[in-house]
Amino acid sequence: MASHTASAPATMADCAKIIEQNKIHTVECIFTDTWGMPRGKRLPVEQFLSGAGFAISGVAFSWNFRSDVEATPWFERDMGAPDMKAVPDLQSFRIAGWEDGMATVMCDMVDGHTGEPVTMDGRGMLKKTLASFLELGYKVDMATELEFHLFNDDWTPISDQAYCYSMDRADELEAVIGGIRHALERSGIEVEASNVEYGPSQIEINLKYDNALTMVDKTILFRHIVRRVARQNNLHATFMAKPINGGAGSGMHVHMSVTDKNGKNLFAAKDSDHPVHSDLMRKVLAGILQHNLELQIIAQPTQNDYKRIVDYSFSPTQVCWGLDNRLVGVRCITDAGPGTRIEVRWAAADSNPYLVAQGYLQAALDGIKNDYPLIPQSIGDVHLDESLVRFATSMRDSLANFSSSDWTLECFGKDFVENFTVMQQNEMAAFAAWVTDWETQRYRDIL
Repeated sequence: MASHTASAPATMADCAKIIEQNKIHTVECIFTDTWGMPRGKRLPVEQFLSGAGFAISGVAFSWNFRSDVEATPWFERDMGAPDMKAVPDLQSFRIAGWEDGMATVMCDMVDGHTGEPVTMDGRGMLKKTLASFLELGYKVDMATELEFHLFNDDWTPISDQAYCYSMDRADELEAVIGGIRHALERSGIEVEASNVEYGPSQIEINLKYDNALTMVDKTILFRHIVRRVARQNNLHATFMAKPINGGAGSGMHVHMSVTDKNGKNLFAAKDSDHPVHSDLMRKVLAGILQHNLELQIIAQPTQNDYKRIVDYSFSPTQVCWGLDNRLVGVRCITDAGPGTRIEVRWAAADSNPYLVAQGYLQAALDGIKNDYPLIPQSIGDVHLDESLVRFATSMRDSLANFSSSDWTLECFGKDFVENFTVMQQNEMAAFAAWVTDWETQRYRDIL
């Protein structure tokens, strides 16, 4: 559901009706940068309804998390920081349930002079990939599960104890968790459940599945809303993968299924006696497994993410798949009728959802096309299986797998691969140069 209407708006006139009915005065126009951070501008409704959109510097796709501008192939310092234009995707227009009088819309980014799609824009990449599925007669449904941590105003954790699934603790935190649920629901984003998670101060809220593009849009808005409601409660929320030493990591599990154009789940087909009964589901699974090492830097894009990759942490450390087993990298939920799906468990909560979905779905298309052999199912304690390929444990090795691959050029395009590689190299250099708290606490009073 794209708004408080029965169907997504298709025209500016549809948006105008929603604006009038809900007394909207401002439209928050959002795109995401390469890191998955929501950027954009707030437009008065008159300016939004004019259809003019807005311009913004293309450097937004090559700066770092803090908006520090660094030289990359996408932005050389002598280029003059030319504009790109934000074009609102009206089907994503919805009421902004976190603030009265506001609506929100996701934008596609185009070149400010040619009008061509910006090749760095993950949302634009994903739209093309979903069009490729449609050409094959397929549609893709997705759901995302994200964890996050809550901190007090001084950035101390709200608790030093784990209360996983505790109803008493959930009741204590209902002001903020319930506030997030209500803001999501007012925004037309359906919530399935919320719970206190495994780590101290860690929370999970599950959203109902939707078509892939809408689901990823909702994921961006979810993170936006969580931070906003936390601030309203004098708290901080973070999707950083490992914000507490010794604590649990926060992931983004991506559930996906492929349907026909009428919405029938094709993963539910009984094509064989294989544990994964659907031939199509097996091909998709094999494709995702084939390319997971190349996609690791997309799913785990920060230095901090690599502290989450620990055996027995429910964060997968190996290339493997299984059925009802939360130690594997890809969990296959079979014999669930319309709910039959693949759950890819590798991504960190701080990754860019558009790029993660782009990578997984391009890998799925490659699996459909090439019908790769499927590695055996993992059963029991996968961490004891020395035959399984392990993930890179450093950003440097993960980036090498990405940047040396011909397939990633096909998946993301030359512009993106070259620029993202330099951006990650810049990030590693900044980390290597920083004197950490660990170093000072370890050495300062002794050496």
